[in-house]
Amino acid sequence: MTIIAAILIFGVLIFVHEFGHFTTAKLFGVKVHEFAIGMGPAIFKRKKGETDYSLRILPIGGYVKLEGEDFASDDERAFNKCPPLKRIIILASGAFMNVLTGFLLFVLIFSFAAQIPSTVIEKVYEGTPAAEAGILAGDRIRSINGKRVNIYSDISFTLFEDDGKDAQIEIDRGTERMTFNLTPAKDGERSIIGIYPVLESPGVGTVLRNAYYNTFFVVRVVIVSLKMLITGQVGVSEMSGPVGIVGEIGQAAKSGILDVLNFAALIAVNLGVMNMLPLPALDGGRIFFILLELIFGKPVSPKIEGYIHAIGLVILLLLMLVITYSDIMKLVT
Repeated sequence: MTIIAAILIFGVLIFVHEFGHFTTAKLFGVKVHEFAIGMGPAIFKRKKGETDYSLRILPIGGYVKLEGEDFASDDERAFNKCPPLKRIIILASGAFMNVLTGFLLFVLIFSFAAQIPSTVIEKVYEGTPAAEAGILAGDRIRSINGKRVNIYSDISFTLFEDDGKDAQIEIDRGTERMTFNLTPAKDGERSIIGIYPVLESPGVGTVLRNAYYNTFFVVRVVIVSLKMLITGQVGVSEMSGPVGIVGEIGQAAKSGILDVLNFAALIAVNLGVMNMLPLPALDGGRIFFILLELIFGKPVSPKIEGYIHAIGLVILLLLMLVITYSDIMKLVT
């Protein structure tokens, strides 16, 4: 069941990503040679019009092969003949579809939730930093250290991000806006202030609002995690590749379908953000070269850009091997 769930999740996320590239390319009249789900040898292939549609044996990726994407083409419908803005839209549409998928999954998850925690406080525990600072039940937390609080998850993550430092908490109490200063308490690695939220019923407005802000919350978590990776606060060994993700899907499956959907939403948004990084071989890297073209008034040589993306792809594959080895060792130990 874990393998089936993993294949379904990977398959759907790959499909929606490539479908984003495919639909915008078709919309702008770019010639699409192939729409492929999976990598390696094709186990199914069918041609319709000018495009081959294929399903390949390894469910670890996919691609949309466009005329003139990697090398210059004289075809009037080539990707390299498109105006820069259209090329950027085609490249960014895959990541957009991943983030949109995450949002729709969160809508589904919150629709079936029994209750949803809000940013309004139901209870303040005695002797905690919140109680000592003067925060009361009924207060709505608006921001922490200048960072807007839109959903309950923002509270704990902002305290974590600020690493337990003194917190300036802005709240709404009726029509009055107030500010409190406190020092969070430590509970293991967590920073806590001692509050319990009001739980809301999943009405349409509540569901859409929480799904929307939860999507951007995941974007924020991914960006902060990358920052911690770059600054050395976390190591590569703490990252997960396909093997680690399959293991996490198995754990989520034991808790129920909503946990599996939640994990799929996290992966979807994560893929969207990662694909927009300005690194060679990623969509963000290709967009970076188009931006250089706009700045300097002429494109980088397609041949040179192709070599750079090829080198970037090799580096990414090597990184994936390192992460996969780390995932396997975690399972063994």
